[in-house]
Amino acid sequence: MRRHWTLMATTLTVLIALIAGFGPGLGTAAARTWAIVDSGDTGPNVYAVQSKLKHRGYSLTVDGNFGPGTASAVKSFQSANGLSANGVVGPNTWEKLVVTVRRGDTNIVVNALQRELVKHGHSVSIDGAFGAGTESAVKSFQSSKGLGADGVAGPDTWAALTGAAGGGGGSTRAQLATTIRDSSRIKLATVHVSGVVDSANARQNIVDTANGGAARRSSYQNAPGGSVYLDTRLLNGMITLSQSWTYSVSEIAGGSHSATSRHYAGVAVDVNVINGSHVSSSHPNQSAFRSKCSALGATEVLGPGNTGHSTHIHCAWPRP
Repeated sequence: MRRHWTLMATTLTVLIALIAGFGPGLGTAAARTWAIVDSGDTGPNVYAVQSKLKHRGYSLTVDGNFGPGTASAVKSFQSANGLSANGVVGPNTWEKLVVTVRRGDTNIVVNALQRELVKHGHSVSIDGAFGAGTESAVKSFQSSKGLGADGVAGPDTWAALTGAAGGGGGSTRAQLATTIRDSSRIKLATVHVSGVVDSANARQNIVDTANGGAARRSSYQNAPGGSVYLDTRLLNGMITLSQSWTYSVSEIAGGSHSATSRHYAGVAVDVNVINGSHVSSSHPNQSAFRSKCSALGATEVLGPGNTGHSTHIHCAWPRP
């Protein structure tokens, strides 16, 4: 009988040791909350999914738009990893898909990490290189979420990053536009700078997008008419900018600009008032605002000092 109890005690000790060794990791995984990312979603979370699939060798376009190609790649990944191949990226898929990145890494997953950090209001360059600036932003984010601030983006950090913050994530184009439409920090013009009144003004562009439609373009002077879907990078950028400043938007897809203007591609916004003051070379925030646009991925940033932009800041993202 004594030998029986000794055997049971030994077995229990081994089990306790196993739990002690593996339990915290398993417990942490169970406690992580991941965003659900599905077909039709757009934004940084979709880009994160795509980047990880690309990093793992899957063939797909990494553009932040969850279309058929992404759905197919997700299903292939799920099948290969013993998961239900439904094409929806939920907790089980995230846990197997996540890629840990740290200082010194240079790849598309780092690019996705930087986009997530920007979504949460951190100012980092989106260049795919995990340097000191990105590490500092990761540590700051980790501290704000009660995580160990080691600067390494592992599963816990990725799970926290994919949570909603100021738009982005798995938000659809319409959801992002709704956030902008209802924001008390973003004022949208209802008349063009030229004085022309039509249905392509900045506010109507956002209203139409929030309703699930395309934004209309003006049809006077250089404007081509027709309509265009506003790019989610633009919408995410507008939301993030509003976290630092209140501002007024004079034009998005409407108005008359140069014939090749990115406004007509749905990737540009003009801002003429920041924190209640009109943009000028002496505006105390115009330089920081422009720098933030660049940090958010805008590659055409113009303002005071640039021809034709003395009274407004023009932020444009790359064409789709």
